[in-house]
Amino acid sequence: MASGSRRRLLLAIDLAGIATASYLALAFRFDRIREPLAMPAFPLVLVLLLAVRTITCQMTGLYARRWRHASVPDLERIVVAVLLGSLIAMGIFYSATYFADTRWADGFPRSFWPIELLLSLAILGGVRFAIRAVYEVVREPARTSREASSATLLYGAGETGALLARSAKRTVDASVRPVGFLDDDPSLAGAIVAGVHVYGGLEALDRAVAETGAHTLLITMPSAEGRAIRRVVDAALARKLEVRTVPPVSDLLDGTIDAYRVRQVRVEDLLRRPMITEHAQGVEEIIRGQTVMITGGAGSIGSELARQVFALGPRRLVLVDRAESPLYMLERELESRRQRDRGSGEVRVHLANVASRMQMRRIVEEESPSVIFHAAAYKHVPMMEEHPSDAAYVNVAGTMSTLDAAVDARVERFVFVSTDKAVRPSSIMGASKRIAEMLVADSARRTGRPYVSVRFGNVLGSNGSVIPIFQEQLERGQALTVTHAEMTRYFMAIPEAAWLILDAASLGHEGDLFVLDMGQPVRILDLARDLLRLSGRDPDSQPIDIVGLRPGEKLHEELFYDAESVEPTASAKVLRAVAPPPPWDIREQVLSLLAYATGDHDDELRAQIKALAAAPEARLPSVKPGTRDAAVGIGVTAQSDAAFGIGVMAHHDPSAAQDW
Repeated sequence: MASGSRRRLLLAIDLAGIATASYLALAFRFDRIREPLAMPAFPLVLVLLLAVRTITCQMTGLYARRWRHASVPDLERIVVAVLLGSLIAMGIFYSATYFADTRWADGFPRSFWPIELLLSLAILGGVRFAIRAVYEVVREPARTSREASSATLLYGAGETGALLARSAKRTVDASVRPVGFLDDDPSLAGAIVAGVHVYGGLEALDRAVAETGAHTLLITMPSAEGRAIRRVVDAALARKLEVRTVPPVSDLLDGTIDAYRVRQVRVEDLLRRPMITEHAQGVEEIIRGQTVMITGGAGSIGSELARQVFALGPRRLVLVDRAESPLYMLERELESRRQRDRGSGEVRVHLANVASRMQMRRIVEEESPSVIFHAAAYKHVPMMEEHPSDAAYVNVAGTMSTLDAAVDARVERFVFVSTDKAVRPSSIMGASKRIAEMLVADSARRTGRPYVSVRFGNVLGSNGSVIPIFQEQLERGQALTVTHAEMTRYFMAIPEAAWLILDAASLGHEGDLFVLDMGQPVRILDLARDLLRLSGRDPDSQPIDIVGLRPGEKLHEELFYDAESVEPTASAKVLRAVAPPPPWDIREQVLSLLAYATGDHDDELRAQIKALAAAPEARLPSVKPGTRDAAVGIGVTAQSDAAFGIGVMAHHDPSAAQDW
């Protein structure tokens, strides 16, 4: 039936229902079936109700919805429409009686209105939910005959489980057919949730499988910790069940959950931690209605920061990156989110190199951001060992260029995304990040502004990280390669890392260094074995090659220096590391170091980078210069600044030498 015909039919049914409700309301009040016809005011009240309810039903969208999918929010709409109609009709009726001095209300019972309201609510709501019931009955044969759907046990009979069960029941092509619930809450054992029986906790798994013939176990607990997920996965795999899950809370920030959001269990799920769903105080204040700039905006962390910042409603979101295609795709994604009301604000993109002083100065001056998140960096340890000049160029000089542009433009906040590899660095990449941390602290010291660094470990699933590499090796039928059987790393999900970076931005004061709570380190070998198990392979028979540590790699990473004291903050998962101040001449030392980034001086550059990034407790404190610091201004003479720029930029990008 066409949409217009369907609406007209529903309107006719509603009008008949309202007339019936009005007649019965008076009949019930007087307990006489003919009494309504004897009331002079009844025809006027009936016409009034028909007119007003038609308008309120139209206003609340009761004729624009597909009632085959009616749900609790739709019932709320019906209640609002009926209640609003009654209040307006009563107001008009008694106002006309009073101001026009009519006799309409004489003998007309006031109890008519609540009785009519309840009857209209029952009729209008009943008709719409009857449409859904008929639709479900008609679809039942198709649903029971679909072969693609697997009999599925749902683990977790909470709100998410109930929503997904209902969605699967009304979705013909869903790959989930709920046949039972499992839940560790003993009060739910034997109950019926969303029309599905709850068998009990995990100990009832064998009985549930035997009685239902289920072949799949679906974990419907988006906020469960990794330990709970692992327990369920182990039990299911031991019984040869396929294990699936709904995405974690961090992936469901739009609040939607249905039968299409189901996916395979990933290694990341086994490491899942409780997700904080409320930001620290002050996050919205520094984002909403402000101009926010993110360098490295197309990268793993930068793009997730962009999504979360966009959801908070900035006035303008400025994205800077050298990667053309990822930047373009992110811009398209954010525009799509705007259309779905999942973000707001103007989005501007700049294809630019953070190490270009001219470009960064122009962008920052033009956009005038109130906060800059500096996530642009080279991050792969072995590659930076082979190309130390590029590490210095992007990670050190790029940070200095962005910082200087922020200082000159009086940007209120600056947040540098660092890494645990900056602690007692054994690699060029880690050392370059440590030097960048010191540059941020120095800029904060000189300006008194909340320019801060945020240090954390590996992020799960980022570009080029260990899990995507393992997955690619599995797809190609290759042995998984692990550098060392005892190697450990700290891991955090990308959405959680971005969320906590925003928290740290709001908490920051001059020169703060924040460290995200990374939990316990994880053995890389254990990750490999978990991935094999989740792929349906036996970890004991699948080859895993131990290839040895690569250049620059550590066996175990650290989050703090011994010289850093740790303090809690207002955010439970953000710690403040109180570190010794950087040398007063850090900028001059950096410029001397960067002079080796030109030409064939890789050995000297490696030595200089590692010496400058040496642990605070191993380096003699610098003496604060007196009048010289004021004369230098920003800590470096214009002559040395220009000389460095021409040398480094000419080496990496001759056309950009004029920037300095």
